[in-house]
Amino acid sequence: MRGRLARLLGRRATAAVLGQGTQALAGLALQVAAARLLGAGGLAVFALVYGALVLGTAVCSGLVGDSLTVLDRADRGTRAGLHVWTAVVATAVGLAGAAAALASGLVPVWAGLLLGPACAAFVVEDTLRRLLMATGRYRALPLVDLTSLAGALAALGVAGLAGGITLASFVVALLVGQAAAAVVAWWCVPAGERPRGPWRRPDLRGVAAFGTWRAAAQTVRPGSLTLLRVLVMATAGAAAYGPLEAARVYTAPTLTLVAGIGSFLLPHFVGLRARPMAESLRVADRAAAGLAAGVGAIGIAGLLVLPWLGPLLTGGDYAVPAAAVAGWSVYAVAGAVLLPYSSLASVHGGQRRVLALRALEFGALGAVAALVLLAPGSVTWTPLALALGPVLAAVAVRQRVVVPTTRTRTPTPVAVPA
Repeated sequence: MRGRLARLLGRRATAAVLGQGTQALAGLALQVAAARLLGAGGLAVFALVYGALVLGTAVCSGLVGDSLTVLDRADRGTRAGLHVWTAVVATAVGLAGAAAALASGLVPVWAGLLLGPACAAFVVEDTLRRLLMATGRYRALPLVDLTSLAGALAALGVAGLAGGITLASFVVALLVGQAAAAVVAWWCVPAGERPRGPWRRPDLRGVAAFGTWRAAAQTVRPGSLTLLRVLVMATAGAAAYGPLEAARVYTAPTLTLVAGIGSFLLPHFVGLRARPMAESLRVADRAAAGLAAGVGAIGIAGLLVLPWLGPLLTGGDYAVPAAAVAGWSVYAVAGAVLLPYSSLASVHGGQRRVLALRALEFGALGAVAALVLLAPGSVTWTPLALALGPVLAAVAVRQRVVVPTTRTRTPTPVAVPA
């Protein structure tokens, strides 16, 4: 029995990693296109916009995505609450995106207005991906991601033929790609799980009781990256930040892979919830060690091939700094170590304490600020300074939240959503 379970988990984990790989490919292709077609300054602006969009999506991913994984989706009130919260967050993110675009003047008015539905489509598509994961449909993820990629690249191709690719062209590409992917994801979700209803009498408070803390935790990472971009661009300028963002794009597949494995770990620890906490901690320790080794090896390989792949990313217009690639790789390793412990703690009701300790990640921005203010020429080392945050958070969550639970909690049978 245990052997069959291990093989099942292995197949699911492999499918989950493959799905996150295709998501990384789709995101990387769009960011590489920005790096090659918009220049260093344009890439920096696109990264700021895209990062803010990811930040908004993280709210829904925590509030709804994690809730639909852990809570009972068969309950009508919970199900209606998930639907209503998705609509609320998608609408809010869409309105905020359109308002910010129109106020900044970075794109024409028509593109600013289109950014609203593009942001909403991004949120909805991400939520449907989480529903596919929660229902075990990992093998459908590549189809969804490749649809997004094909739609976005087709839109950019049409823009290029029509007279040139600008930042506004990427807004259209986001809208087309995410809308098409959302349709495919909805079609791939099992018929009984498709979000068609109910909508009446939603248990908004019940969903928020769990999801609010997860949403706040999910915003820590993209929030830190957004603040890093704002800080560096404000002190050194967009052109100076461009190569730093190119290095982040270079390591983006690794960062996305880490996030994808994290989305698999949450339902995995839900399945272990009835077992002794000490056993789950051993699983988390092995996962942290394995992730650190794997992500670190990928980072080293990336540094070795940087002289050849770097110019392909930027078109040779500007260099991708090796120090920044190393820093982003260390940041990915630190995030990978944190994931198993934060997921395990959240499954056992410790999401509030996890959020409090993850505030250490924002504290690392102090080191970033000191670096850019005291040594402006050392901007390329800011990702390494930012990595201090998840390292400290991982140690704190394990020692202050998870370890004490192994001495106090006894396993109880828990109904896991299908």
